Amino acid sequence: MLRESVELAGESIDFQGLTDPSCGSIEGVPHSEELLRFADAWMGEGEDEAALAAARAAVADALGPEALVDAAGVASNFQRMVRIADAIGIPADPALMAVSEDLRDQLGINDYVSAANTRPPSFLKKLMLKLVAGRKFRKMIRQASD
Repeated sequence: MLRESVELAGESIDFQGLTDPSCGSIEGVPHSEELLRFADAWMGEGEDEAALAAARAAVADALGPEALVDAAGVASNFQRMVRIADAIGIPADPALMAVSEDLRDQLGINDYVSAANTRPPSFLKKLMLKLVAGRKFRKMIRQASD
């Protein structure tokens, strides 16, 4: 959905930076430095409380306290959903798999252990899902941005 909304806005983002631990900023994402620092400290899961406190302060200073709450909420919810899905082996949605194939390859997501939970669709099913899901995602993004 991020990729679709970026493309519909006529902008571009270096998605590779999302999975590169050495990435310090992502071109096209405002305040990416602060957000990446927060995400890295968050994923440290309490290993460095001072780093997390500094990252929270940087996000609040750059984007405001409401944005910090939003960022923490998104990170928390994502952690919860991913851990539950991985723990019980929930496969990825076939439509999402079809429209995100190139991005998953680019980011190495198919190499994650949890990728084994999802069987790839047949060629014909993948083609049909790309056509239908691609239109559906673009329509949802357009409606959300209006």
